[in-house]
Amino acid sequence: MHRVPLRALLVVSVAAAVLIPAQQALAFTDVPSSYWDYSQITYTTPWMSDYGSSDFYPTKDETRSYGCRSMVQMFDPNEAIDPSITFPDLPNTDPMYPYANVCVKLGWFNPYSDGSWAGDKSIPRSAFDQALTIAMGSLGTAIKGLQGIHEDNGSKPYSLGSRWAYMQLGTYLGLHYGHSDSSSNNTNDLQITTHMHRDEVAYSLWAAKHLDSWDVSNSNTLFANVSLPTLDTSVGSQNSQYQLTLYAMQQVGYPYVWGGEWNTKSPSGYCCGSQAEGGFDCSGFVWWVLKKNEDGYNAAQYHPAYAGWSVHDRTSQDMAHNAPTQLSYSQLAIGNLMFFASDGVHQWQHVDHVGIYIGNGWMMHSTSGGPQLETVSSGWYQTQFVWGRKLTSKSILAPIKHARLGAGEAATGPRRH
Repeated sequence: MHRVPLRALLVVSVAAAVLIPAQQALAFTDVPSSYWDYSQITYTTPWMSDYGSSDFYPTKDETRSYGCRSMVQMFDPNEAIDPSITFPDLPNTDPMYPYANVCVKLGWFNPYSDGSWAGDKSIPRSAFDQALTIAMGSLGTAIKGLQGIHEDNGSKPYSLGSRWAYMQLGTYLGLHYGHSDSSSNNTNDLQITTHMHRDEVAYSLWAAKHLDSWDVSNSNTLFANVSLPTLDTSVGSQNSQYQLTLYAMQQVGYPYVWGGEWNTKSPSGYCCGSQAEGGFDCSGFVWWVLKKNEDGYNAAQYHPAYAGWSVHDRTSQDMAHNAPTQLSYSQLAIGNLMFFASDGVHQWQHVDHVGIYIGNGWMMHSTSGGPQLETVSSGWYQTQFVWGRKLTSKSILAPIKHARLGAGEAATGPRRH
């Protein structure tokens, strides 16, 4: 009997799967037409019918083997295996071996420290973002640039984690679905440590396949070289600027939540409402990163490297209105607030968004998708900029009434998805 080489089996079996057009997707009994991403699940059916033709199991954690197989079938069905890549827990005769091999070969997934594949393990959001943004094959310049964020002197002092660049791109490009924005009852948004459900995987695969080519090219141009101001951390004020910049960037991966101002469910005994899950709206992100321990809100305990500054106002509009001095763009310094009006009217009454300036034309803000790095040196945010505000450690204005419930701003800005 003639034996077909394993490499040939991979090419034949994977390519055959992709030949099934999405229009022939099977109907799953556990995914009604009213399901939130019914269309996306239907689209990905040819590659995600892992449990047969009847059940999709939308809220089941996706496994590494199934997720890897779907991505290989969708993005690189003809990629040959590397025979030198083996796994102690996955023999090369296993049907999943060719897919696992290709995923590791291409850097989409990493084997465990002991070399095992662990195909039944579920996929954390951060690992999924790594796999997806690399599998897309067109974001290499952006990934490399974000992994190499540096100061003007060339040093790379910001420790952001091995998967930060992938989560930044996943957020920036809208590769995840934004569920209900209400902070009081929503618990469905993806968090940094969330393990991907199959319905979320289907949505993200669909989003990656339907991403506009301009978004990809713009990301590669924008993030090719991210240089931030050189800071001397032996100087107190500059160390505070460094620490807040680092902390702000470390929040990438949390979702946008209307009214959100904590990175988790609001703590017991909190004075001002209840938040069901972690996440931030734009002014809530300002509170989380910059506000010192005051007004019954103490997120400053989570960034002990700097105490924070006084900011009683809870909405971007109030923050803009109560700015003691209105800063022009050229006057901005690290840690200053930036206010924007999406209707283009440069008055505080029209402000509907706020971000945190981190220097050299970059800001951190929470908008559609959640906290993310954004350019403000040109484009939409430069045009819609109203003015900036410097915060102080001492209270200048009398505290205004806390208005978290109903205070969230719209996820403003140019939509990318």
